[in-house]
Amino acid sequence: MLLTAAAAAAATLIACNAPPVHDGDTLRCAGERVRLFGVDAPELRRGKTPAQPFSNEARLELERLTRGRVACRFVDRDRYGRFVGTCWSNASPDVNAAMIRSGFTTEYRRYSKGQYAKAEAEAKTARRGVWASGAPAR
Repeated sequence: MLLTAAAAAAATLIACNAPPVHDGDTLRCAGERVRLFGVDAPELRRGKTPAQPFSNEARLELERLTRGRVACRFVDRDRYGRFVGTCWSNASPDVNAAMIRSGFTTEYRRYSKGQYAKAEAEAKTARRGVWASGAPAR
């Protein structure tokens, strides 16, 4: 049985140990810049543009969740050529959902189509991170 190119790409897995984390939704694994599918993190400081609230907390949470063995399944390539994927680690069976559940990131519904709505609702109900009462706007 032959796999189509789309099916072969969807079956692509990459794995690494304690990958470097760029921000709250991007890490580097197996030579790829990996953007977490369905996760939207606040932007870090860029030049003279100040960091958005919770950007450092989001980055630190992703570092915590990816300290050990990490694997990511390919979903797509974004407009910057990054590997967009769903990831899991020794710390979490679903790093993407864990990041949203932390409240330091939100669901990127434009792409996820509500796949992480339950995780985001949990963060909202618990008033974590960006959902905390009195939290600064992003």
